[in-house]
Amino acid sequence: MSREYRRVHRLTPLLRFWTLILAVIAAVAVNINTSTYATIWGLVSGEGGVAVIPVLLSLGVFVLACVLIWLVSQIWWKAMGFRLTEEEVELKHGVFNTQLRTARYDRIQAVDLVESVIARIFRVAAVRVETAGGTGSVIEIAYLGRSEAEQLRRELIDATHRRIPPAAAAAEGEAAAEAAAVAGGTAAVGVEKQQVVVPEIPIARTLASAALSLSTVVLVIFILIVLLTPLGVAFVIPLIVGFIPAVWNLVDKSWKFSAVLQQDVLNVSYGLADRRRQSIPLDRIHGVTLIQPLLWRRLGWWRVSVTVAGYGVETKQGGTTKILPVGSRELALSLLELVGPLTGGEIERSADPARMNHPGFTSPPAARWVSPIDRTRQGVTLVGTHAVIVHSGRFHPRMSVIHPSHIQELTLRQGPVQRKLGLCTVKFDLVPGPVSMSGEDLSSADGRELLTVLRRRHLPALVSAPET
Repeated sequence: MSREYRRVHRLTPLLRFWTLILAVIAAVAVNINTSTYATIWGLVSGEGGVAVIPVLLSLGVFVLACVLIWLVSQIWWKAMGFRLTEEEVELKHGVFNTQLRTARYDRIQAVDLVESVIARIFRVAAVRVETAGGTGSVIEIAYLGRSEAEQLRRELIDATHRRIPPAAAAAEGEAAAEAAAVAGGTAAVGVEKQQVVVPEIPIARTLASAALSLSTVVLVIFILIVLLTPLGVAFVIPLIVGFIPAVWNLVDKSWKFSAVLQQDVLNVSYGLADRRRQSIPLDRIHGVTLIQPLLWRRLGWWRVSVTVAGYGVETKQGGTTKILPVGSRELALSLLELVGPLTGGEIERSADPARMNHPGFTSPPAARWVSPIDRTRQGVTLVGTHAVIVHSGRFHPRMSVIHPSHIQELTLRQGPVQRKLGLCTVKFDLVPGPVSMSGEDLSSADGRELLTVLRRRHLPALVSAPET
């Protein structure tokens, strides 16, 4: 590990404030009057009557301002650096007030490589280190050349997931070298194999899935209302402003999305405006959910989201918790096998995302008064001693899977109507994320039995789903 601080790219200070610089240039351009433009044109075209000295002075002041900005930015640049020690990554910055931020490798949740629009123009990238903390727990090392940023990302991932003792690592390295020698040197030692688990999603499918989303449909309906009724544009502008970001988010998070598995880390790549390479450690995935929006049913598309410890519903810096924004049922189930606690055979027998195969706990007939539509499509299935499956939704099927050890707390709730009907709901309290689970509208006896079984955090085999 390095003891000296490494410098970021020299353009970092300017790229940090590029929006402010563009705003200043735009303000200057807007405030230049017509006579100034005429003077500049006269100088360029060689027409007479042009005062050259004021123009030259203006240009000189502009060049001097650019030089001063560059010099000041270099002072800020020299005060910024990062290094990797044996235990943590460090980032220091600040000219007058020096700040030092650190992140221990065992607290790092993810290491992402992000290329914003301006960064892609200058062929640089930012490395974002997300730790298991609260608000502001992200350390961003920006900007670096693309190759250096990728190398730093790889170093951080290796340091974070280093589990093999040095002696064992050396033995494995020697064994790999011997294997390469036996194979005539054709095997590359130290090159990790990557498995493509989600091929790049076609752009046409991304646009079609966004067009068939509820947000897009609602937006189109309101636009038609404006065009066909005398309500006026002012009536619908707040609604359009509210729904456009949701539609954009759907497109951006699935644009050219792909995922590869490298050792025990799932690396996803996506983004239209800001290109991102995001790392999701498999051992930090607590739960997985498969969802099929209503308008996707005829096309057979599904979405797969995961709850990652420390991420929340979405990562703090705009990352994603979707490991498949849109794809086929077969691809969704293969991802479920990869990141969930179920084997392929168990998925085939007990984890059909569209319906329940062998539910252990379902809503009784009395639940038709509180769940008239979803009653026969909601239930809880216990598989073996290691998996809990929750189904819900008739028109919007949803299936969530979790290992019982990842359930934080359990809550049995019984509202006044449920009490009258002899029903209850068992809510699973999980780490924050897109996966939410509960046994809805169970009988009071089934609810208490499910609560008792799940409190053990290790399922007894006698309540597992029957095999067929």
